[in-house]
Amino acid sequence: MSQAGLFLLLLTAQGAGSTPTPGDSSSTGGDPAAASGAGSPTAPAAASPSTSTEEPAAEAPRFQPPWPPTPPRPRRYGDKGTPEIALGLGYSSSTGFLAAGGFRYFVVDGVAPGFEGTYVSGGKYGAAYGLALAALRFVPLRTTSFALVATARGGRVFLADHDDGWGLGGGLGVIVMMSPNVGLEIGYEALRLLPASFCADLRTCVLQGVVLGLRVVL
Repeated sequence: MSQAGLFLLLLTAQGAGSTPTPGDSSSTGGDPAAASGAGSPTAPAAASPSTSTEEPAAEAPRFQPPWPPTPPRPRRYGDKGTPEIALGLGYSSSTGFLAAGGFRYFVVDGVAPGFEGTYVSGGKYGAAYGLALAALRFVPLRTTSFALVATARGGRVFLADHDDGWGLGGGLGVIVMMSPNVGLEIGYEALRLLPASFCADLRTCVLQGVVLGLRVVL
């Protein structure tokens, strides 16, 4: 073989040896990324599920307007915790001048213990006398405008120019409220004098009559 043919054969062999093969990193300087195409886009990594344990924020309470205040219950005669002052004045030719006063306190609704005092000067047909009585009042029916009352009473009876005795009785009446604190009582009362020997020389053993008085509730 001539020298020209040998040189051509060597060139051909060298060209064949320089052709890169797939997966051969020697032609890319050992860079695997270059061998697999450095310019190609890479797939994004899959997002991992969140492992946070924080609870969602609580919802703020909605604003609610305040309820309107409940109006107070109308005041009625005989309400628990109310004191009362009783006043009475009168005059007649048969009994003379009369003055009366009393005080009671409602410990529960419609029930009031108290005391009463009365003085009668006497007239043409009677002697002067005085009463000092303990009383217990009941109010079975009451509204803002009126009240039905029943009163039991008993105590000492002082009679002028005579021995003293006792009295026991009661009365019924209606109180008409002229305002929340002032009422007018109209009723009928009777008081039995005791013992029988105390009134044996008197015209009667029963004091009775119509009552008209002013009631002031504090």
